[in-house]
Amino acid sequence: MNSTTVRYLADHEPIGHQARKALATRERILGALIELINESGLAGATSSQIAHRAGITWGAVQHHFGNKDEIMVAVLHRAQDIYLSQLSEARLNEGHIESRINRFVDTVWEHYRSDLYFAFSEILRAWHLNAKGAESPGFSVDKHQDKHVRIMAEMFEGYPIPRSVLKDSFRFVHRFLAGFAMDKILEPQAPFETQHIKRIKQELLQLTVAYPSDKHSVTSLGGL
Repeated sequence: MNSTTVRYLADHEPIGHQARKALATRERILGALIELINESGLAGATSSQIAHRAGITWGAVQHHFGNKDEIMVAVLHRAQDIYLSQLSEARLNEGHIESRINRFVDTVWEHYRSDLYFAFSEILRAWHLNAKGAESPGFSVDKHQDKHVRIMAEMFEGYPIPRSVLKDSFRFVHRFLAGFAMDKILEPQAPFETQHIKRIKQELLQLTVAYPSDKHSVTSLGGL
């Protein structure tokens, strides 16, 4: 169980011993799948390997999840839950708009370069390639995009930015950072990381120029 997951679990209300034991086992299973995907791709994350890495039998795995598809869906939800929790911790509705954008982009980038996001993206890609569609059973990409857009709307509170523009901005941030995260996997020393991240922040700050608000004072881009 990685530190991010432990912190996420610690934020929840206390539960009974048996429930905590069951939750810990589920976390080992999810962690096993995430580790295996990062080591050898989804093809290497077989049922037997997941059970072996989690330190239990496949029958015990099935007791908690039923089948491998359910484990994958649980990873999708876990990735989004932790990501949204991280954005909440970033306090994106506090401080000057430049600070909000800085925290937003830094938080998103930290997530996109994580092992958890790599597993998330591999599962979604496999679902699509296997003709199961962009949506996994019990997981809606559009639903989570809507949550993200609401977070961006809170970050830009006071600026009359249309929802369609916020959604387009979300796609821009997502596609750029997702692609750049893949570049970093293929080429760990990929150049221009600092410049690229700065450019994304500048692009988002330009929204406040296009849709100004009298409630906020927008300073120069130099602070980014």
